[in-house]
Amino acid sequence: MSGPGHGAPSPATLGDPAAGVAPETADTRSGIDARSAGSSFFWSAVSFTASKLLVFVVTLVMARLLVPEDFGVVAVGLAIVAFLEVALDLGVGSALIYEQERGISARVQTAFTLNLGIAAVCTTVGVLAAPVVAEAFDVDDTNLLRVLFLYFLLRGLMQVPDAVLRRDLAFRKRALIEITRAVCRGLVSVPLAVAGAGPWALVIGILASEAVGVLLTWWAARFLPTFRLDRAVARTLLGFGSAVLTVKILGAVLENADYYIVGSQLGTYELGIYTLAYRVPEIVLANVYWIFSSVAFSIYSRTRSSDARDLGAVVTRALQLITLFAFPTGVGMAIVSKSVTVTLLGWRWEDAAEPMLFVALSMAASSIGYASGDVFPAVGRPGLLIRLLVPMVIIKIIGLALAAPHGLLPMAATLFGMSVAFTAVRLAAANRLLNLSARTSLHTMAPGAIAAVGAAAGALPPVLLIPPGAATLAVAVPAGVLGAAVVLFLFCRPALRDLAVLAASMRRSKAGT
Repeated sequence: MSGPGHGAPSPATLGDPAAGVAPETADTRSGIDARSAGSSFFWSAVSFTASKLLVFVVTLVMARLLVPEDFGVVAVGLAIVAFLEVALDLGVGSALIYEQERGISARVQTAFTLNLGIAAVCTTVGVLAAPVVAEAFDVDDTNLLRVLFLYFLLRGLMQVPDAVLRRDLAFRKRALIEITRAVCRGLVSVPLAVAGAGPWALVIGILASEAVGVLLTWWAARFLPTFRLDRAVARTLLGFGSAVLTVKILGAVLENADYYIVGSQLGTYELGIYTLAYRVPEIVLANVYWIFSSVAFSIYSRTRSSDARDLGAVVTRALQLITLFAFPTGVGMAIVSKSVTVTLLGWRWEDAAEPMLFVALSMAASSIGYASGDVFPAVGRPGLLIRLLVPMVIIKIIGLALAAPHGLLPMAATLFGMSVAFTAVRLAAANRLLNLSARTSLHTMAPGAIAAVGAAAGALPPVLLIPPGAATLAVAVPAGVLGAAVVLFLFCRPALRDLAVLAASMRRSKAGT
């Protein structure tokens, strides 16, 4: 197996589905059939949804047992953990997924040793800096922060074996591990809180969850560390991984720049309005994108490793599926944004409705980037994605900074325009790598666009005729779904058949596991 940056398919070797490579044939020949892909998406969705729900329930219970100050103390440490965790694995896990080497090889052991070393450094820095952090944020118990920073070490023990599971498309095992971790967190934290442990209940619960995750991930991946460090292997892993890390950092800046600009230029009230205007579409759309992206890189890498000519067909199918969901959903959310706002948040948040409209449309457009963005690291070209992201970050910061003084609505509209432009550029670059034409991509996204028209036709009349509120949602949402289904049945029946095949494969995966 070639190392990172070597053996990546050239545009000439990648097939064009429009030129006669049928998606079914490509999926079968590359070893990525509908069932394995459906299983990966299904179990990734189960993992994400169930673990998030369980942690949310535990948080609600803990909120009744602890005072706000207890949560605040832990939040200080977790904020620092989240900031440093971006750089924790140096992208070596992504390098392993890209390489598609089977088993627990010397490269896996080297990646683990590298990752553990970085985790140990982060842990040491956190423990030593705990007094400074405690003083800066007025935290009385410095030892609590010191113990919390052990989180880095536990994450370092788990990240590479977890990457092995993702490389091997073992998403069912990952789902069971994530759910078990969430249950463990509750079983440890709640009794300790009842016993009066205060913020320590939260910290110990988090660390216990991570420790259980380490043991289960090692068992599932059949991993036993040898602490091997091959310098030549380390250089290739870091060469690819550093580029992936840079992509993650740029992506984080690109996604969060608007919050900082709103807060600094418009103040806390507008930031609160914008935050909730963003959160609702994020729950419906962005979380689905996260599930999609968590699987797509592994599937793209597996396809490229088996037969790179099939990658164009697989990416094309992925683009059709995600836009078929995102376009009608985003347009529908934009149309019912005011009713969603007043029903879920109350009339005092009415000002969030207008920016929510453009945020929903922006997220719908960004779905294109989630289908194409993972292509670049999957073919060994994360550096090309970096060259695209750097100007995007600069343009977004400048554009939103110029729009912000005019209010949230112009800023949200600017965000939508940028999302459309950025995804178009990213898709064009991915198409060039895959030797796909713009016409092929437009044809692929046509069912999603047609479904969006149907959703708008169904949802708009109730919104115009009924005052904003729960009654409008009760009528408009089913009408929008029906409108999308009708136009797909009339004009895009093959897309409906594809959805039926995917749903059937997911049911078979569930029944057979």
